[in-house]
Amino acid sequence: MTGRTPEKGQSYIEALDTARCNDSWNDVPELVRKIEKHCPERRCLIEVARTEYHVVSYLNKRPNTASTGSGSTETKLHDLIPGLLSVMEEEGSLPQDVFQAQVCLGWLHWTLSEPALASSRLPKDFDVTLRRLFGDEQVLSPWTEHAVFIGAAQALVSGPEDAIRTFKLVLPWISAPSSTSPSNPQFLFWSEQLLARAALLASEAASEGPLANEQTAEFALKAFRLWAAHRNVQQGDPASDVVITAPASPGSRASIWKAYYTYLSSTLYQVAYTSPSESQRRVQLTTEIRRVEAICENIVIKNTTFPKAEVKNTEVEAWVEQFIQNWEVLCGSGWRDGDFGEGGHDAFSRNVLDMLYRAATVTFHSTLILRRLFHVHAALAEFNLAIKALETYIDLTTSAKARAKKSPEAAGELEDNETFALTLSEGITMLSCFGSYKEAKKAKELTDMLQKLLDELVCNNSTTNSTKPPVSEEPTAIFSHGETLSPTTFSIAYRAIGIGLANWARWTPINEARTDIQTDGIAALERSLTFGSPEETDVASTFALALLLAETRDIDGAIDCVRTALLSAQSVDSGAQGQSHWVSIKERDLVPLWHLLALLLSAKQDFEAANKTCIAAFNSVPSVNFLHEPDEKLSQHKKQDSGEKAAHWLSAAAIEESRGTPNEMEAREKESIVELRITQLKLLEILHGPEYALNQSEDLLSLYGRLFTDLEFDRKNDPKRSDNLIPPKSSAGTTRSFRGSIFGRRKSVKYVEKASSFRIEPNMTPRVPSTSSGGVSIDPDAPTIQVTDEDRPASSEHPHTAGTGGSTQHRIHRRDGSMKSIRPHSLDRTARSTRPNTIKKHKRQNAGENSPISGDVLPQADRSEDPPSPSHALTRNGSHKTPNEESISSCCPKSNLLRWGQFSRSVRFDSPTRALTRFPKVQTQIHAHGLLIKIWLFIAGLYRHAALFEDALEACNEASEQARCVESLIAGQESSARAFADSGWGGTKSSDELWGDVYAERGRLALATARPYDAINHFEDALMYYPDHISATVGLANLLLDIYDQTLPLEKSEPDLDTNTPGVSLLSYSSKFEASPKPHDGEPTQGSGGPSPSQEITPEALDRLAARDRAYGLLSALTKLGSAWDNSEAWFALSRAYEQSGQINKAKKVLWWCVELEDRRPIRHWWNVGSGGYVL
Repeated sequence: MTGRTPEKGQSYIEALDTARCNDSWNDVPELVRKIEKHCPERRCLIEVARTEYHVVSYLNKRPNTASTGSGSTETKLHDLIPGLLSVMEEEGSLPQDVFQAQVCLGWLHWTLSEPALASSRLPKDFDVTLRRLFGDEQVLSPWTEHAVFIGAAQALVSGPEDAIRTFKLVLPWISAPSSTSPSNPQFLFWSEQLLARAALLASEAASEGPLANEQTAEFALKAFRLWAAHRNVQQGDPASDVVITAPASPGSRASIWKAYYTYLSSTLYQVAYTSPSESQRRVQLTTEIRRVEAICENIVIKNTTFPKAEVKNTEVEAWVEQFIQNWEVLCGSGWRDGDFGEGGHDAFSRNVLDMLYRAATVTFHSTLILRRLFHVHAALAEFNLAIKALETYIDLTTSAKARAKKSPEAAGELEDNETFALTLSEGITMLSCFGSYKEAKKAKELTDMLQKLLDELVCNNSTTNSTKPPVSEEPTAIFSHGETLSPTTFSIAYRAIGIGLANWARWTPINEARTDIQTDGIAALERSLTFGSPEETDVASTFALALLLAETRDIDGAIDCVRTALLSAQSVDSGAQGQSHWVSIKERDLVPLWHLLALLLSAKQDFEAANKTCIAAFNSVPSVNFLHEPDEKLSQHKKQDSGEKAAHWLSAAAIEESRGTPNEMEAREKESIVELRITQLKLLEILHGPEYALNQSEDLLSLYGRLFTDLEFDRKNDPKRSDNLIPPKSSAGTTRSFRGSIFGRRKSVKYVEKASSFRIEPNMTPRVPSTSSGGVSIDPDAPTIQVTDEDRPASSEHPHTAGTGGSTQHRIHRRDGSMKSIRPHSLDRTARSTRPNTIKKHKRQNAGENSPISGDVLPQADRSEDPPSPSHALTRNGSHKTPNEESISSCCPKSNLLRWGQFSRSVRFDSPTRALTRFPKVQTQIHAHGLLIKIWLFIAGLYRHAALFEDALEACNEASEQARCVESLIAGQESSARAFADSGWGGTKSSDELWGDVYAERGRLALATARPYDAINHFEDALMYYPDHISATVGLANLLLDIYDQTLPLEKSEPDLDTNTPGVSLLSYSSKFEASPKPHDGEPTQGSGGPSPSQEITPEALDRLAARDRAYGLLSALTKLGSAWDNSEAWFALSRAYEQSGQINKAKKVLWWCVELEDRRPIRHWWNVGSGGYVL
């Protein structure tokens, strides 16, 4: 019997451990009695079990117990302390029993709200005790393992450093326990509490203090991740706000989830969170943030009720601000698509957008949520929705302020004026960056509203009766109701006002008001600079001011502004590292500043200095410089700069390592670099001739290939597509490489004598077509001009601005035998036969009209040239061999430099927040193709100037191929006339405008080869696509005016005319009119007062008058548009039309205006500095 007693006692001890682990505390008193009977020597264990039973009973009864009863129970708990202390000091107690007694005693003190005593009762060296327990050969009992958790949880109150050290010892055992403990309720309970408390403590220690280092940050993240993976957490309700009553209880699960998300948010800003495996860590972090974010959103939405109309849900709005701040960081320039897993930036931003709309369901007219909807929609390039959100925000804010003036009590909480002013500024900047005429008009409305807001707020005594504060006053102001705006807000607001006014001055159709608008814009930008820091120049305001001064021909003032900004950039960059304001914009804005300075110097005819400025620009930004160098040089530079600080984005090592990383350049920067290179080549052409510029232009395509290496069409689903792609062929029929097809020709070619000298003219940016009628008043009885092309109707989006009529007597129309394609967007435009526009009598006999005359297909340009002189008017019959028709999928030529591709990089400019604006994939591809078209047309112009006409034609054909690519991309989304004519947001040209550029360059090439009638055809084609095309309009108008003054014959001679045709040849008409005296300047003409009585009115005379009147209508309408207000070629052609119509005074005024425009005209137009206009 005595031999069986230890075995029975041991079984009772095991049963006691099992009961305590399984929360079967009702069985503990009976088991303690049996152990006391069979194993009386285990007094320590017996006393510990009895004390734990009383502690648990107290914890279970405390919530429902009155205060008096609670006090008596606490007295009973205090009475248990001496017994525990006595058994702990007895000899013969097992180490595990003594450890359990120490932990139990600490638990009792913690329950009695005595954390200091609880900490003192634990082992002095808790980590040493744990090592001794785990190091013994004896297997630990299950409850001893639980006691480790209880003791570790209590050890957390002894101090962060000791607690973290203790937890690191327990963490491996929690991660992979060796016993069956994970299934025990007490193990799950205490391990959850320990992980939560340790995670909270470590996250606090990692944010500040001596423990704020990478190790503590990793420790906190690991603790949060283990807690989130805990079985109780995964199976429980995350939105539960029940606080567990236990030692070192961290609080409710909902509060821990929020703390988890807050700590993840802080890691986005902490430099300490870095690792060699950065890419994998970034993916893990973004995935973790999205998962925890969804749980926290569920907690907030579930625990929030819809408020009353006058109450704000501050908790929801605080949550919105928190995840929006994370979104701004994750969707900024430091993170790439690969860091987000599937969907990239777009999926993450759209998830944030859904969260905002769900948050709006538990708030009432939250201006914060509306403002953030405006920000996120703008970052997703959904500008129409962004404007709607902004308009709703403005309506709610202004209506609330209006109610507050009447009844302050009924208005509720108002949006503060500083936030309102900043939001208006953001809206103006966004509309000015990405919009066109319609958006510029909307930005002008917001500008007026912002100006009115500032005028109402400013109550400075010296400016009480002034609507505009003087520039000289100090940058401080007193406001009504005790409110103040910070100088930074003032600077941003006045900058937005200046940008909005300058942008409206660019687009306004009222030429008389443009000067006043520009003056107000300059004053606002200067006002913005007065509120800036005296130690640091506001680069954005300075750039906008310099560009506006340049447009108003204040070249010296603009140069001073740019130089000030560049000097400030150099001083800030050398004096501060990556955290300075200048480096925060990544110095990428240096390129537009240098570019603007080069154009300003070219406007002063200092071409050498302008060229040196371009060189300095490339040298100042190593990321640009390395793009020009061969691969071996790049690797050498990378080795040389490997010791540089990797954080500096301009170091060679950082540039090379950043390719394919978040630091790679955006499309905005790439476009600025390409534009700067084009300007440099234009300067080289002036300084050394077109041949020298051509020799240097090979780097332009190479540069584009390096910049846009991640752009390619999706060929995975079409294995046959690559077979359809053929490299372009030279004029000799030999297959060449992408670069060699254009630059391989170095032989001289025979060509006809050039016409007049080629003039360098500015490129003009696209514009919204005007629907206003031309400036010519037409007599209803007089013959009118009509372009008839029944097979190709004009686009409804771009109505022609010239005055046209429906006369059945005389009109300009095409030969019936030269039929166009029915759809203007077909891909076989280069295969269409071309024929001259002839001015003929409407009821002329059809003899000879069915014999079309096809001319060479020639490339497009952005500028018009003077028409050739009569002595150079040569005719060339025969048609150029056009490329074969290809399918839409094979519209782009192969290239060893370019790999057309899917990508979702930001095209230009930042959104109103720190998040970048990322356009849809199709629009980014269209933008990249449009930039390549511009490059090819520029190269075609260089070849044309060098009289290498065959190579110019090849370059034009390459541009046509890219135009087809653009057309196919648009057709894949929406195949409609509106889609082809709509340029959309972001300054990208529409498909129709790109085709207009191509055909305009073909017309200029036709003029260079003395084929004016073919040039007329190409200019007509350009206007058919884009009715407000500047260079095509000017080129066509000049040719029409040549026809009127008989410099150009009325029709092209046809040597193969039928012998039976009546004798009405062009030569007979031409000789008749050459013999007739021309009217003097003061004499009336058909357009102004009718023909001279002595002159016979013939059909040919009416056709010439129609040509002149049409030219006048085109030019008059064009010069009324904002896109051509400073185009000297258009105004000069208009003065010529005035002169030929006998309006000498008007001609003189226009010529003086041309002199002013030409006085300080840059080598290229100011708008080529950046497609964002005045926004840097």
